[in-house]
This record gives sequence, C-alpha cells and structure tokens, in this order.
Amino acid sequence: MQFWLNLGFIREVEQLPDLAAAAEAAGFEGVTVADRYVMPVAIGTKYPYTPDGEMFWPKDIPFPDPWVAIAAMAARTSRVRLVSNIYLMALDDPFRAASAVATASLLSRGRVICGVSSGWLKEEFDLAGVDFASRGRRLDEALVVAKKLWTGSPVSHQGEFFRFPEVILSPAPTAPIPIFGGGGSAAAMRRVANACDGWLGLWYTPDKAIEAVTKLVALRAEGPRAGQPLETLIGLVGKPTSETLKPLEDAGITGVIATPWAMEDPRTASLDAKLAAIDGYAKRFLTGS
Repeated sequence: MQFWLNLGFIREVEQLPDLAAAAEAAGFEGVTVADRYVMPVAIGTKYPYTPDGEMFWPKDIPFPDPWVAIAAMAARTSRVRLVSNIYLMALDDPFRAASAVATASLLSRGRVICGVSSGWLKEEFDLAGVDFASRGRRLDEALVVAKKLWTGSPVSHQGEFFRFPEVILSPAPTAPIPIFGGGGSAAAMRRVANACDGWLGLWYTPDKAIEAVTKLVALRAEGPRAGQPLETLIGLVGKPTSETLKPLEDAGITGVIATPWAMEDPRTASLDAKLAAIDGYAKRFLTGS
C-alpha cells in the first residue's frame, strides 16, 4: 500500500515545500495539492459530497495555483510524486494548461501527475465564462488536446470546443505525464475507466472505498483500456489501522491519501506540529518502527 500526503486546504501555504521534503524523508509515495479557480462569496450550488450539500472547508481557505506549488515542492525534493488533486482543467484554455503541466513535469524530472476533474461549482464556471453543462465534454477534449501538445511535434485540432492550426508546444515534457481522474460520480468513474491512468477517489469509509473501487475495476475491464494498469488513491475517513488497510489493498486500492495532523486537530497550524505528525504517521504505517 502506498501512502500519500494531502497538502490541500492548508492556510500556511509557505509551509508546502518543507512539508513535501518531510514527506519524502519519511517515505511517503507522493504529495497532493488542490485547485480552485476562485471562490465566489455567494454560492447557490450544493456540494455533491456531503449530506447537507455544504462544503467542508471555509470559503477563505487558500487554494494556491497547483502548478506553481508543485514546482516549488519539486525544487525541494527528488523522489516523491506530485499530483494535482484535482486540477480544474476545463476552466483553462488548453495551451496554458498544457504548458503549465509540461513545465512542472520538466522541473520535477518527470514526477508530475495531472489529476483532473470536471468540477461541481457552477458559479465558478459562470465567472470564467465557461458553460457549466458541457464541462465534462470540454474536459475530455482538453485532455486530448494536452496529450497532442505534449508530444512537442506540430499538431492541429478541430473539435467541439477547441480548434487551431498546427502549433508546437515548447518545452514539451521528456517523460509521459500520467492522467488521473477525480470524483465519484458515474461520469467521473467512466472517464477514469476509459481514459485515465489512475483514480483520485473521495474521502471514504473503508466499506464505501471497497464498494467504489470494485465498481471502477469492473468498468475498466469492460472498456477500451481493459487490462491496463490503474492506480487508485482514496482519502480514508477516520484513523487507519492494519486491519482496515489490508482489505482495501485486497480490493485493488493502491494508495491512501492522509492528512496526519488533522487526525488529532484539524486546526493544527505550526510547521513543527505538522512535521511531528508526518513523522509519527510514517513510523506507524511506513516503517513500522
């Protein structure tokens, strides 16, 4: 089982490079960062993943640009993988999106994973002038465009949302950039099964995580990428134990995303406290010491 450090929803943004370095030293597989285009003050859209439709984070929580944050963390690390969990690619133009991800991949020497989702906040799309109803199709096409651009060769495109003559993206990545899909909706799961290298699951109880990944594995087996590897990362509700982790691994879940300091006090702010929590989590689950 892999262990990933969640670095989203942190107020102390300046701590990110130190926390990534600590995760690497402790033996974590990678780190994850979140994305938000902008947070509207007045929100009518219901958050789809809580019973009451309310977000679990305050509106003023920082959302640093994921690719700037990833580049900064790449400069302080050499091994951990760096994933956007998730990137709202459908809100960006495809050239800026592909360029940002490619540059981050180069600076990290191929350790970047582009984790994407179609998003849920209609007001965010309205502010960007992007049609909310077609966001899933727009994301799917944006991924096609990005993969073309990442070849570094002259490419053109004529699609539903994007059309352009031959262009060259430079610098292009020197290593393939894995695409992970996020979310738990039927459309999101189909995107992962049919077009992605991995899945960034939601925060689940162990039973719900097993239920979700079982459905995803079945979808994968029926689709165009049947037989191809699929990494599956989930956030786990509550404190894990060896007894809860083994069934997850047996079901096909390859990684758990953890926020060690939040298990004791989600308001933890100091860097020293976070570093101590990372070390304690690693000693319990990664090194067994």
